[in-house]
Formats: sequence, structure tokens, C-alpha cells
Amino acid sequence: MKQTRLLLDPWPAEYESPFQIDELDEEGEPNINTTVEGISWQPVKPRDRVRPEPIHFVDGVRRVEARIIVDDDSGRIIRGLFGSAAVGAVRVDHNQATFEQIRVIRYLVTGSGISLDTESLTVGNTELIFVPYSVADAAPPAPLLGLQYCMRTEETAVAELLSPESVCVFADGPLTFFTGSNLPTVGIIKRLFKPYLASAKFALVSQLTIGQRTPVFAITDSKYDRYSWYLRVGTPRVMDHEVAGVLRLEVRSGVGLERALELADLSASCIPAFAGNSFRDPRSPQNLLPVGSLEQELRHRLGDAMAIRRAIELKLFNMSAQ
Repeated sequence: MKQTRLLLDPWPAEYESPFQIDELDEEGEPNINTTVEGISWQPVKPRDRVRPEPIHFVDGVRRVEARIIVDDDSGRIIRGLFGSAAVGAVRVDHNQATFEQIRVIRYLVTGSGISLDTESLTVGNTELIFVPYSVADAAPPAPLLGLQYCMRTEETAVAELLSPESVCVFADGPLTFFTGSNLPTVGIIKRLFKPYLASAKFALVSQLTIGQRTPVFAITDSKYDRYSWYLRVGTPRVMDHEVAGVLRLEVRSGVGLERALELADLSASCIPAFAGNSFRDPRSPQNLLPVGSLEQELRHRLGDAMAIRRAIELKLFNMSAQ
């Protein structure tokens, strides 16, 4: 029977791979239909309205506590990590914001399809349980991608739990993981990696003023179908690029076109009021105030990184000494 040992990668966990961990691109080029709303391609300014209540903002954070190498006497390099993720929501109701459904989960992520047992650590008076999660890939970024997947799955669970009681759940990031395609959940994408629109259509994005959106367009691809639109929530400074202060938003196509248009107008009428400023968050205005506050709370809930790191080192030292 093979002996399995967990060995520490001694580099500090904050020295992450330069590989950018975000949602992976769709396979192939998606089909785009810019005529679904049935209006001319020009800025859309929804009518002023009283914000319906409640609405929710959902997000998550992750942290690598320590990277490891799994030695199973096979001669392979099997990478892994101890990681933590925290997810939760901000409920906005009658001008009051409260945290809801905050949960912290610890993972022992391993690559190369290797599955390990649950590991527990004692940090002060607290026992931390690291649940095993295996990814098939053996590449260096695979464990971090696995941790990202676990976090996004938990975010989805929180959003789907809150959807029945919420007018709208705004989820930070694309809706790749959402199985409930008819839920009133809007994904907010801060990083504009792909324009989706031809340059002549995309030119409208830079012309938007705060509270204006593009017409809704349909994205059909091999992963998941959705309706999407661009929305300006902040004005760029003179030295900024033209689409600074712009978000892309999306809903799953299962909500139907009529509901998608309602959610697009809802987002345009209420989201700009939550835009942050650079004094509080350098990612403003795209990183909305409720999301920034939630991220801060979630990072606090992750616990003391140094204490957890030391507990992991002690655990692996004792395992190696046996």
C-alpha cells in the first residue's frame, strides 16, 4: 500500500501564481443577437422609480493558507493547497444594509485526481476542518482553480437560497455556476475581458452616461445562454480609459426576455446609487459599496492567516516525523 505524505511548499501563500483566476472563457465564439429588445441601438435610460425591496448582493473571497506537494511514492509531482473561502450576502431593505448567510468553508484541494482525507487543525481554541476536494488536472494552477470553483459554487448556493425572498439578487461575477436558470439573479461583471459586441456596436458603451445602459443583447454559446447589457455607474476621469466605470450585467435566458428587460431597467435605476469611490476602494466605481463592505467582512471571518499557517506547518511537521 502506498504511503501518502503531505509536504509543505515553503514559499508564502501570498506569492500566488501569475495565472489570473477568473471565469474561463466560453468554448468557441458565442453567437450575439443585438436585436432582441426590438429598439434602435442607442443609450437606454429607464424611468425614475422607487427602489423595490429587498435586494441582495452576493459575493465570496478565497485565501490560500499554504501550498503543498502530495508524495504518494509514485514519483509524480502532485500539487495541492490548504485553502479557505467565505461567502455571504448583503441585504438592502428600507435604506438599511445587513449581512446575511455568511459561511466559511475550508478546503484541502489536490490535483492529479488524488483524493485525501479530511484534515483538522487546532488554532487557539478553535478546530478548523479542511474538507477534501480533488481536481483531475495536474497543472500548477489546478488547485487554485479548484478553490475558485468551490467558492463560486458556495456563492451560487447562497444566491439561490435568497432568490425566493428577494426582488433581485445581484451576484458578483458571471452566472456560470447557476443551475436555476429562471431565478431573478443578475450577474455583475467588473472586468471586461471580452467585448461580445462588434466594434461599431461596442462604441456605444463609451457614450453612456451614469444610469444609462445599452440595449439588451443575447449571448448563445456552448456553455450557457444569457441576456446581457452594459451599464455605466461612474464617470471616468480625464486620464482614464473610456469604459472605466462601466459594468457588464447578465441574466440566464431561462428568465425569459420580458423578465430580462425588467431586470435590466431595475439595475440601471438602482445600481449607480451603490457605486463606490476611490477613497474607499481603488476598484471603484465598479466594485459596488455593498460588495466592498461584504468582502471586508468575509476576509475578517477567514481568521488570522499567520496563525492558520503555523498550525498547518506544525501539522505537516508532525506527520513527517512519524
